[in-house]
Amino acid sequence: MSTRDKTLGVTKNGSHRPLRALFVEDSALDAELLARALTRGGFSVTWVRVDTAEAMEKELSKHAWDLILCDHAMPRFSAPAALELLKQHDPEVPFIIVSGYIEEETAVAAMKAGAHDYIMKDRLARLVPAVERELRDAEVRRARAKSEEALRRAHEELELRVEKRTADLQAANQKLENVIEERKRLENELLEIAENERRRIGFDLHDDLGQKMTGMAMMMKGLERRLAAEGSQCVEEAEKLHTLMQEVIQHTHNLARQFSSFDVKGDDLATVLEGLATSVEKLFGTSCNFVSKGPLPSLPHNTTVQLYKIAQEAVSNAIKHGKASEVVIALSAEENRLAMTVKNDGTPFTAPNGNSTRMGLRIMRYRANTIGAELEIKALGKSGTLATCSLVIKASSAPQSGDNGSGNQRGEAVRDLGMNPRRTSAKEALQP
Repeated sequence: MSTRDKTLGVTKNGSHRPLRALFVEDSALDAELLARALTRGGFSVTWVRVDTAEAMEKELSKHAWDLILCDHAMPRFSAPAALELLKQHDPEVPFIIVSGYIEEETAVAAMKAGAHDYIMKDRLARLVPAVERELRDAEVRRARAKSEEALRRAHEELELRVEKRTADLQAANQKLENVIEERKRLENELLEIAENERRRIGFDLHDDLGQKMTGMAMMMKGLERRLAAEGSQCVEEAEKLHTLMQEVIQHTHNLARQFSSFDVKGDDLATVLEGLATSVEKLFGTSCNFVSKGPLPSLPHNTTVQLYKIAQEAVSNAIKHGKASEVVIALSAEENRLAMTVKNDGTPFTAPNGNSTRMGLRIMRYRANTIGAELEIKALGKSGTLATCSLVIKASSAPQSGDNGSGNQRGEAVRDLGMNPRRTSAKEALQP
């Protein structure tokens, strides 16, 4: 059947409501009736009639349509076939079946298949309201589809931005981790340099300065004997010089041992700290006690070394700068935190100003930072200083040997500083 393209009608108020309608209809007269009904309803209709699948395919491919009105049964075509063809092109276009006769079951099946409505040809008064309704619904569907598409694109764009941002954050995080790793490496290198320098100074004191002073002491002793043989009045002064030189030699030897011999031996922190206390008493003649509350966790060797060095520096500062007469090193573990404290009764600690160059304090903080510990040093009123180094420990860390009785032999001295070894936690005992 031939096709025609016609435009009819204006609205009642003179304004046009353009409508492009494709009539799938085998009767030219019925198509004219449909067009007139739409025109009377206020549409300016541009329409084409087709009655075969090929003709409909051509029109759907060539133009965009606002409405499809389809007869149900035609000699060479049918409404179900036309509906399936429309779905392949634009399923949002309203598809209304207009038929002279259609069974209710068939109409319901067509509606389920995607038809939007069905109208009997002898009741065309329903056509315009149905068309207006379906055009509104189609506009809503198109707007919703457009919004969903815009939302989908926005979501995809957001995902791309998130992926890019995540990649940027991962790259920045990697750079930060590299910087942190490099800083830790430099801090460890600095600590190693400090240790090597300390050992070198100890060796120089022992091998160079110590030997020369020993030679001077022997020469002074020889001079003392010669003056005594000659009956000189300077014998007593020579004897005093020799005695003073012996004291200097002994002090130099002690310093040399301090610089070169205070190294960690073993991984048990309680054991090495008790050894530190014993060495301090032997070298400096200062009361130094160790107390611990077990069981203590097992620590990596590097953590043991750094805690030992922090305690060593704190004790050294207490004796050299604080002029302390008593020092207590305490160790305790509570829940998931290990606390090491060094308490003394010497001159209170004074916080450094912003331009301070206290290398010992800086190195202590470096050591604490390398093992993820926190270091706090504070004065205890008018007399004494408390240094606390706390470290978060993993719950899975196995306990060390724990309470092995260390510190009991120094119990009385410890109690004088407010501690009850083996019966009071170090944290409680060291409260000012």
